Formats: sequence, C-alpha cells, structure tokens
Amino acid sequence: MKVKRIDHIGIVVKDLATALGTFEHNFGFTPDSAKGGEVAALGIKNAFVPVGASDLEFIQPLGEEGPVAGFAKERGEGMFMLSVEVDDLAAAVESLRARGARVGNPNGGVAFVSMKSTHGVNLQLIQRG
Repeated sequence: MKVKRIDHIGIVVKDLATALGTFEHNFGFTPDSAKGGEVAALGIKNAFVPVGASDLEFIQPLGEEGPVAGFAKERGEGMFMLSVEVDDLAAAVESLRARGARVGNPNGGVAFVSMKSTHGVNLQLIQRG
C-alpha cells in the first residue's frame, strides 16, 4: 500500500459560514469555490480550504441523522476525519485487511478504516483520478 499524501482533514462545525469566516479572519484561509456544497445523500454541506498540498474540509450537518450529525451530537465541533490519498484503493484495502485491520468496502472512491484499527482516528482512504 502506498500513501501519497494527506488529502484533507475533515472538521465538523455547527455553522459553515461562521467557521469559514473565523478561519479566513484568523489565518487568511479562503475556500476553494470549485469544491464543496450541499451533499444531500450524506446530510451535509461542506467547503474545502486549500492549505499547501492538502485541504481542510469544513462539514456542517444538515439534520439529525448520519455520521456527521452523530459526531456533532456526541462530541460537538472538531476534527472528524483524516483522509489520505492512496494510489490504488482496492490494493490498499486488501493490504490493510491482510495485516488484520478492519476496513470497509470501497464505495465511490473511498473506504474507511475502523477506528478500532487506528487508535481512535476516523481514517478515510481516497483514490483520486
């Protein structure tokens, strides 16, 4: 398995506009208008802020259901996920499973590694074009 880079870090926020304003004011970070928006299937709206070769993804739950809403309800705002880019998602999943890690099936170019296999980190594997 070859990890290419940290793709993005997901941060759950109560209010997307407020969070983006805070990070722009404090750090000069501006969102990439070509990325993000409402993702009804996941019950979220998000925005991506480039930081070097990676992004910060700010994620606001749109309702009370789904993993992001559950995280927000249980833990409040904060880091939700670390996403790493791999060169071959299927091979990465197979390699991790062979090492005994619990990994979900790839879906839509991503797969999640169980937090029980990552010392509590919600780790996403992602394969880009």
